[in-house]
Amino acid sequence: MEQGEIDPKYQVIGEEEMFGIFGEEKSTGEKVFIKQISPEPETVFRLTEILNKNKVSIYHAKDIIKDLLLTPLYE
Repeated sequence: MEQGEIDPKYQVIGEEEMFGIFGEEKSTGEKVFIKQISPEPETVFRLTEILNKNKVSIYHAKDIIKDLLLTPLYE
């Protein structure tokens, strides 16, 4: 990994019939937990896939998820 390159990893977390996302930045150990995104695991797995594929930083994960979920409502 090059200096300054981020390496976040996200995974789906199930919690009382609602699913969320846990993420950790491997280089710094910083973490994010986004609770109760959806009761549909497929939706949350897809969001996790997008975050991992695009190496979205821990700091921007919540904003990206909000944008991805709200954009279809405005179209």
